[in-house]
Amino acid sequence: MIKCCKKINIDKPSAGKILFFLLLAILFSISGYAQKPYVIGPEDVLEIRFWQDNSLDATVRVTQDGKIALDIVGEINAAGLTTSALEREIIRQMSRYNSAISQTVVRVSEYNSQKIFVSGQIQAPGKYTFEVIPDLWTIINEAGGVGELGDLGRVLIIRGGENAGEVEIVNVSALVTTGRLNELPPIYSGDTIEIPRSPAGLPAATLSQSQTLRNLFYVIGEVNLPGAINLEKNIDILDAIALAGGPTPDANLKKAKIITKAGIGTQIKRINLRRYTDEAISGRVFIRPEDVIILPRRSGGLLGLRVTEWVAVIGGISTFILMADAVGLLQLGED
Repeated sequence: MIKCCKKINIDKPSAGKILFFLLLAILFSISGYAQKPYVIGPEDVLEIRFWQDNSLDATVRVTQDGKIALDIVGEINAAGLTTSALEREIIRQMSRYNSAISQTVVRVSEYNSQKIFVSGQIQAPGKYTFEVIPDLWTIINEAGGVGELGDLGRVLIIRGGENAGEVEIVNVSALVTTGRLNELPPIYSGDTIEIPRSPAGLPAATLSQSQTLRNLFYVIGEVNLPGAINLEKNIDILDAIALAGGPTPDANLKKAKIITKAGIGTQIKRINLRRYTDEAISGRVFIRPEDVIILPRRSGGLLGLRVTEWVAVIGGISTFILMADAVGLLQLGED
């Protein structure tokens, strides 16, 4: 007589359990997607360990053309690979010479291919490297925060890489105070972040109409940061233009002008900056309080200036005669 097998009741999973495991799977999927593996690049420093033969261990730097050099196998292309992909490639090539080597571990110790530079009015200027480059505000804080004279209202991003030379000006202060960090422009490897001095070179918190204007000078026209600058000792015209962010590509360096107050009138000095620098003209041209330096546009046009620049300057100069005299001087083009 054959006994029948005992019936086993298997409970069907409830809808709640199914939903739970489905959500759990989605969560792991999203997490895995967000944490993309790092891709090795030039100048990265890699630590390579062979558990089966420690004598083969090496610390190597990826060359500019993306290669590393190891004993026995020689050069291997590393740039563009993840660490796990490079591990497989190393073992594939190593096995040709030593079949006993079947395992290796690659770790990135320096993420030099993901580098940015921070300069200007920042607590800790210099080069910074990241596994994943963070947002602009995080980078500023990583560099110790803005200095006392820094102006977060006009932070410069000088692009590197394929867009080398392009400049973006960002009002970080407005975006941070209104909670719109998602609108900060992305930062890419090779970019330089420049924190300029606040207007007049004074602490932003102390700027007010009561601040004396007699120790300021003004740079307008084709410079990257036009406006008022605090006058320090022994500043010549080249120093002044450098403090204003340097000339733009459209600047007419042959027709710079300095307008100086002289009693109730003005004096105008014309300077060919190309000769000033190339021929080392004797005698530096020093800047005096309330001087106005004008760097016109090569292509001419009305003053070579934007209206907003004129408004900023007019607001800081008390003598109307100075501006009236200047208006007739700026219809300039290239010789």
